[in-house]
Amino acid sequence: MTLNTLNDKDPWVLGEDIPDCDLFFNQIWASCFTNEFAEPAGRAYAKVMTVFRDGYHLWFYFGEKDSNEVAETILKKFLETPDFTTELNKQIVVEADKLRKCAEALPEERLEALSDEALADFHENHDKVHTEYYRFCWVPVAVDMFHNNFTNAMKNYLEQKGSGEKLNEHFTILTQPTQKSLIQQEQEDFLEIAVMIQADSEQRQLFKELFKLFEDQEAGPYGLQTHTPEYEELLEKKMDTIRQKISTTILKAVEKHYQKYFYVKYMYVGKEGVHSFNHYLKELTKFIGRNSDAKELLNEKHSEMAKNMQLRDELFKELDVDDEHKTLFDAFGDFMVTKIYRRYAQIYALYRMKPVLAEIARRLGISEEAAHFLLPSEVRPALIEKKYSKEELEQRTKFCVHYTEKDNEEVFIGAEAEKLAKLTEREIDQDVSELSGQTGCIGAATGVVKKIFRPSDMSKMNEGDILVSIATDPDIVPAMKKAAAIVTDQGGVTSHAAIVSRELGIPCVIGTKIASQVLNDGDVVEVDAHKGIVKILEKG
Repeated sequence: MTLNTLNDKDPWVLGEDIPDCDLFFNQIWASCFTNEFAEPAGRAYAKVMTVFRDGYHLWFYFGEKDSNEVAETILKKFLETPDFTTELNKQIVVEADKLRKCAEALPEERLEALSDEALADFHENHDKVHTEYYRFCWVPVAVDMFHNNFTNAMKNYLEQKGSGEKLNEHFTILTQPTQKSLIQQEQEDFLEIAVMIQADSEQRQLFKELFKLFEDQEAGPYGLQTHTPEYEELLEKKMDTIRQKISTTILKAVEKHYQKYFYVKYMYVGKEGVHSFNHYLKELTKFIGRNSDAKELLNEKHSEMAKNMQLRDELFKELDVDDEHKTLFDAFGDFMVTKIYRRYAQIYALYRMKPVLAEIARRLGISEEAAHFLLPSEVRPALIEKKYSKEELEQRTKFCVHYTEKDNEEVFIGAEAEKLAKLTEREIDQDVSELSGQTGCIGAATGVVKKIFRPSDMSKMNEGDILVSIATDPDIVPAMKKAAAIVTDQGGVTSHAAIVSRELGIPCVIGTKIASQVLNDGDVVEVDAHKGIVKILEKG
């Protein structure tokens, strides 16, 4: 195969570093970006390369100039036709709903009864719908994630309007979403159940007594701390002792909540699994047992959103923002809402595909991990014609490189893969005293660094620590809630870290590119999210 753009002298820039992801998922977006993405974005990427090491750890890269040109093309479309951004947000919801519907149609049981053709059809259809999803859903990311093109354009406008030293504050206020994200909705749904429990003295006492007994007789004596796997697992097991005593009304409410959100921590390959029913009972037990006031917290959330909307409206008037830019600020904020909406649909779709991939692995006599490294074009020939190499697939799970450009796609292993991977290597200056990035949420804090990449890292997180990560995801939100500030390598203003930090009111600096590589647990840093700066005060 001739690779036309590989040696175009456009240096590689890191898109994302994802610890738990596979080729099955990666190739969907990579092939879409270089082929189908030209419509509606206006321009497709010239090349995308992904490096896989040690199974499910990937790094994917774009051309530095190429990614900027794609972003500038989209930005021009935004500025010339602001209403396009409004329609884009609507289309993202449509595509997310299509993907969820596709996932719901997948069988969960008796897959062994399916023909090879039917199994291949399910795999092929998922790839088709998920590719279509990315055509629209990646546009808000592409315009801002790598070079902050949209953010810079909107900030330039605010500078012209006289924002001055309040630039980041004004930008944060004006890009505040006008709707609740699914993260907020999930939190409020949880609090509604807690309100029900706290309104019933008998039920409230049931949860409080269990928590006190657990803390006094099991967690305390053995020094178990919240968020340690031992603490959480043991408390979750204790839920069986009260399930029969919980009122039917509350159990139905918890069941509804469970069915709506159980999959949200699945994240790409599902290494952390999904939430159990008892997980939600456990979280309610901790909440009630610690005497948190659900009704007060709900009222605070509602009043906070009303306050933000009032500040936003007042600032629009104060700065005399024109209708075109008001539409763009509205869309910017709503991109955060649709980002979470489409992400939840995506996680659910990947969760529902896991049994399909497991059945493919069983029929081909390969490991389940190897099935996650099949390209869509390889699945049908493998199932129907038995055309595949077990050895090559197993090699892919250890180390491989996936490269795609228009009408070309290839997976490399061995020496060829090593040669390609070396093209992405960049030296990082470890001797730095200050990092800079974009403001995710304004504010300032000083604290001790804790690097949190996976849920298993959360046990080291203490109240007031500075959470540092490559990028955040729903499965580490409990640690984010403890943070005095959040700092990430990756992500634009519509990233998960920026969205959650705003909802929690926690200072956040995103897009530092190197924070997780130059900072270590125990370092003391000062985070100034008003300016997007992180100062290293003391090395641990």
